[in-house]
Amino acid sequence: MFNKLTDRHAAITDGVFAIAMTILVLEIAVPTVAVISSDAALDEYFINYLAPSILIYFISFYLVYNFWENTVILFNFNKISYGILTLNMLTMASVCLIPFATGFFFNFYNYINVNLFFSLLILIISLLYILIFILLIRNTFKGYFDKKDEIKNHLRNDGIELPNLKLYVRGVTLTLFYILLAPVCTSLISIVLAFVSPLLSVLSFLLTLILVFIIRMKRMGKDHLENVDLTDDEKEFVDNIRKSIYGE
Repeated sequence: MFNKLTDRHAAITDGVFAIAMTILVLEIAVPTVAVISSDAALDEYFINYLAPSILIYFISFYLVYNFWENTVILFNFNKISYGILTLNMLTMASVCLIPFATGFFFNFYNYINVNLFFSLLILIISLLYILIFILLIRNTFKGYFDKKDEIKNHLRNDGIELPNLKLYVRGVTLTLFYILLAPVCTSLISIVLAFVSPLLSVLSFLLTLILVFIIRMKRMGKDHLENVDLTDDEKEFVDNIRKSIYGE
């Protein structure tokens, strides 16, 4: 029953993200004929509203997509408790606010308070993901880290040595932690820049895309088993851990 509940949570989570990503574009207002009565007015609409709105739309769309991708990765863990599912629902409720915050941004992107509101929302969602990650790591690997010496002694008696296991577990989970940390860093940067330049505050979220790309390029390759000096027994054991994290 709990496995079915988890599957239903995953399904509704995908639905929430799909709707949120679709609604984003609907927040861009189309001007009426009464408002646009000349070429000059249309040019002013393009420069002062449409161009900034499209930029903000793509940034918001990527942020929502990034959060969805994080959710997909986190749902690959096996030990998902009721508490984690509750936190996930709280995260989804916060994600649903992104289209509203984006629409607010479209009209008042040059105001400090609006930049702060958007940045704080992204920061809160990012911190919720990190909290979920910490709980998942604790639940998934608690048995190993609490009784690692007993496990190693038991396996050693069977002729299996696991000298690199703890380092490897740290490595693959650290990669995921860095990915989750990227929007936290950019949100904090955006909050600071909001007092300097609203435009820079918005553009700072592009760092999320850059940081996540760099992290994946730099660390994902290091997490593959062929790049780690492990015995055949270790590779089989650790491969199961990797599957629980990345769903491979």
